[in-house]
This record gives sequence, structure tokens and C-alpha cells, in this order.
Amino acid sequence: MKRISRTLTAMACVIGWSWSAATAAPVQVNIGIVTAPSFVHTLSAEKFKEVLDKELPGKYEVVIHHSGALGSETQVLQQLQLGTVQMCVCTTGPVESFVPEVKAIEMPFLFSSYEQTDKVLDGPIGKDLLKRFEKANLVGMHFEDNGFRNLTNSKRPVKEPEDVKGMKIRTMESPTHLAIWRGIGANPTPMAWPITTQLQQGVLDGQENPISVIAAAKLNEVGQKYLTLTRHVYSALVIVGSKPFFDKLPAADQKAFMDAAAQASAFGRAHVRNNEAKELAALEAAGVQVVTNPDLAAFRAKTEPVYASLTGDTKKIVDEIRKSEKQ
Repeated sequence: MKRISRTLTAMACVIGWSWSAATAAPVQVNIGIVTAPSFVHTLSAEKFKEVLDKELPGKYEVVIHHSGALGSETQVLQQLQLGTVQMCVCTTGPVESFVPEVKAIEMPFLFSSYEQTDKVLDGPIGKDLLKRFEKANLVGMHFEDNGFRNLTNSKRPVKEPEDVKGMKIRTMESPTHLAIWRGIGANPTPMAWPITTQLQQGVLDGQENPISVIAAAKLNEVGQKYLTLTRHVYSALVIVGSKPFFDKLPAADQKAFMDAAAQASAFGRAHVRNNEAKELAALEAAGVQVVTNPDLAAFRAKTEPVYASLTGDTKKIVDEIRKSEKQ
């Protein structure tokens, strides 16, 4: 009788444990994003959520905090280091302060096409850069597109560097981007996104961003009348995880997260590239004056001194990227 009692008790414990495991609350995964829902940052995060939900149904609850709800990109990255936020989709500019070698892919006029960026960021160079996030207590998950950055302003058409002289141009919180615009002759002002109020009030004369961002933010409605297709910097986005959070995940779940990030990246790249021409046409139709053929040789000459500051691994990475274009 005692044996039967012990057996029933053991069965009850197993059933109770199984029920508890099956009904356990999902682990919340907070993704911090500074842009609004219409931007590729949020759209790719939604794709990540969709894929992860299919791979690990009911185990994780992905919550997307957009429009800077968790702070600037720098602040969100700091929260990832602490483990209080689990993921973000952010531009690589602010990452430079955490992973200095990322500066390599922010250099002016380094990339000439999306084909080259894919080759570099999906290849050994990109994989090496993502591994370097670990020393900052971060997990580099996957690179995706923000697009090639272009200049807008409220003052005048810009065809050459002299036209930008003295303009208050908003840049990301990145030493490299500040150096680029100082070299060109502007008065660069580092500022976290969003910046629509500052543009509208004339605190800033202009800014520089990919077409996808300019269109999604409707910057033409806040005084940005002129757009110059400088394509001066390729602006990658990067999906970043919190190392304290990832280290606690089972290996199979880590793989599911990384696979979902890769699919989200592919989705984001396609969105940016497939819509760029249409978004540019819409900006022109809305009255934005577009300079399609600025004096890029003059802009390159003004920004070339930025390369002189490169040292160590960052310089080696840039040299490797330049070699890759010739291969």
C-alpha cells in the first residue's frame, strides 16, 4: 500500500511539473528602437518576432519599444550591457563608442554598392566585427540595411562642399560622422533621433540619412526642401543582443534567436532596396529639389583626411574592405 502511495505521489509530482512547465509565463524579450513603426528598424523587429514565435511558440514574448521609448540608441546599448533590455535594432554610428572597430564600416565613400556591402558584412569581415561585440558585453547578431546616407537641408541646393559651409548639420552621436562633416566644412551637431522638432524650429539647417529614413520621417514637411544624393556613407543597421541575457539561453534557443535575426535582416534589406526609388520619386513629387549629380570627387577629397586617423585593427579592416572591392 505504501509503495502504491509513493508511486501515486511521484506521478502527481511529474504531472504537476509538466503542467507548470507547460503553463510557465513566456520570457519577455524587450527590443529597443528609436524610430517610429514605419521605419525599417521596427519592421525588421516585427519580422524577428514573427519568426521566433514560429520557432519557439509560447516560450518568448517579444515586445517592441519603438520611437525612443527606452531612450537614445546609446542609452539602449548601455541597457543591453546591463541586461535590463534584451535586444535592439540600431544604426552602427553610436555602436562605435562600444565597439571601436565598427568605425571601419562608417568611413566615407568606402562602399560603392549594396552588392559590395553584402559581400563584406555577410563574409569573414562582417563576422569578425560581430564577434568583437562580445568584449562590450553585447551580442552582434546580424547586419542589415539602413541605406546609403544623403544630405538634406532647408537653405539651398548643395552641389559641392562649399555649398555646405557653416550649415548646422545634425549627425549621429559618432566621432567619425562629426569628423566627416567638419572636413566638408559644415557645423556638425551630434543629436539623438528624433530631430523633427529641431528641424522645424530652425535649430538645425539640415541632416544626413538614407532615403528610407528621410521618406519615413517626412522630413520634407519640416522644412527640408533640398536633397543631395551624396551617398557619402553606407549606413548599416545591426541587430544587437544583451550578452547577460544570451548567456542564460539554452544553446538551441540561442540558435533560434540568431536564425530569426538573419531572416529579419534579409527582410529589412529587401524593404530598403525595393522601396528606395519609389520613395525618392515621392519626395520629388512632394516638392523636394533633388541634386542627383553633386561633385562627389570634391566631397571625397574633403573627407579623405578622416582615413588618416585610422590605426590598429580598424585600419586593417578598412584595408581589407578596399581590397574586397577589387576582387
